Amino acid sequence: MMKSGQCPPVVLAIIDGWGIGAPDKGNAIAQAHTPAFDALNKQPGYIEIGASGAAVGLPEDQNGNSEAGHMNIGAGRVVKQDDVVILDSIEKDTFFENKTFTEAAEHVKRWGTQLHLMGLLTDVQSAHSDPRHLWALLDLCAAHKLPQVWLHLFTDGRDSPPQHAPTLLKQLREHMHEGQQIASLVGRFYGMDRKKEWKNTEKAYNLIALGDGIAFKTPEEAVAHGYSTNKTDEFIDPSIMIKDDGTPLTTVQDNDSMVFFNIRSDRARQLTKAFVQKDFEKMNPGSFKRSKVIQNIRFVGMTHFGPSLDSTMFAFPPKPVEDTLPMVLREFRQLYLSESEKFAHVTFFLNGGHAHPVGGEERQVIPSPKLDHYEEQPEMATEELIDIVVDGIAKKRFDFFVVNIAAPDMIAHTGNLEATMKAVEKTDTEIARLLAEVAKVNGHIIITADHGNAEKVQHIETGAMDTEHSAVKVPCYLVSPTHKLDLSKKDAVLGDIAPTICEILEVQKPDAMTGQSLLAKNE
Repeated sequence: MMKSGQCPPVVLAIIDGWGIGAPDKGNAIAQAHTPAFDALNKQPGYIEIGASGAAVGLPEDQNGNSEAGHMNIGAGRVVKQDDVVILDSIEKDTFFENKTFTEAAEHVKRWGTQLHLMGLLTDVQSAHSDPRHLWALLDLCAAHKLPQVWLHLFTDGRDSPPQHAPTLLKQLREHMHEGQQIASLVGRFYGMDRKKEWKNTEKAYNLIALGDGIAFKTPEEAVAHGYSTNKTDEFIDPSIMIKDDGTPLTTVQDNDSMVFFNIRSDRARQLTKAFVQKDFEKMNPGSFKRSKVIQNIRFVGMTHFGPSLDSTMFAFPPKPVEDTLPMVLREFRQLYLSESEKFAHVTFFLNGGHAHPVGGEERQVIPSPKLDHYEEQPEMATEELIDIVVDGIAKKRFDFFVVNIAAPDMIAHTGNLEATMKAVEKTDTEIARLLAEVAKVNGHIIITADHGNAEKVQHIETGAMDTEHSAVKVPCYLVSPTHKLDLSKKDAVLGDIAPTICEILEVQKPDAMTGQSLLAKNE
């Protein structure tokens, strides 16, 4: 094993959303000016890495996502994702016997109150929720003979097409039982903020807890109104469904139960805090004063939403992954770095679901731009991130760096091709700078991605925006004075990256890391 402080630095650059796709006019990567990547493609070349579906522990053919991508990268193996675990439980009927759901149902029976289901209305490609989970919850509520169940839905427009809500509402209604109604609707921009833009979270909370929103008789009317004002699903205004007398169908009351059926914690935590934390304002400086604090709510998260959520119950608790890359490299000085939009991914997810450092690693976050629409600043914080890595290399502060570059993915989610090209070009410029700095000290750099997105921002047949992740493979490059990739590998996956890093640093990979090194042998 190499010794800390005496080895050349190793850098892992994860470019979010940088997939391999057809070089057509809808491909922002192919259309952009990328001299650094053009050179990399020629020499040394790259391996195509599986980053979606079963290759990263997701349902077969499901688009890749940042959570699964980073978890597989850090684990050095294929990690079964929560979506698959829950779908397996539905298939085996253990879902309907889950004690957490049973307790939520029994709670409203004891108090004579109501149960609420809250979460993202999307299709099966989303990383944040799966409609099949919601359908199963509706069946479960019917089986418990709950007379009234209310749905509070966040329209998508990022993991699904920008104006897909009418289709999803129609699909959902086919699974709803008697006594199950949609009470409110709002774009995920408000309901799933993760940037501490508390004004957005406040609007979602006040909609669901107080009924503060634009009044409509049906959610379809709310969506149509949004479209008429040029809003995509992501930005639908807070909308409350009303009775004939103009009052809300319902709001969340004391002693109610609520199931938040999203499966990813990063975009679920902020709103959950508003519902469950007794000292919400104190624990979240700069948040908002709740004009209504709900008492004795039985709040259920579909998966574990993280610490400091008071009495929240979790239906599918986590099984943290051990022997991840940060643990294995604990003898080395490590830095994990990103802007705030992706900080959870290079920390919590990459280290296997542990909230705190597990190998003595340092973490650093750069604030993402305070903008509602990132296409207004497509480079985001890319330059600031690379400044830190370059400085760390020059001053020999760390042996191993992980940096996430968020801009290509975040801008591709807007569906703006021109802006995504600018994000790609800025990424190329900064990667060139990073390559030069690594070369100065005879270091090693691996450049890869967690999933695809920027390679398809526009459908060339129709010109329509494509804001979703994709199921394509991603590239993996290695620039090193001593090692080369085995370019003949055809079945490589993201779980092979950690074993590759272990081999470069001459660290014995643990048995739990079942991934294989991508280095060419007998160099």
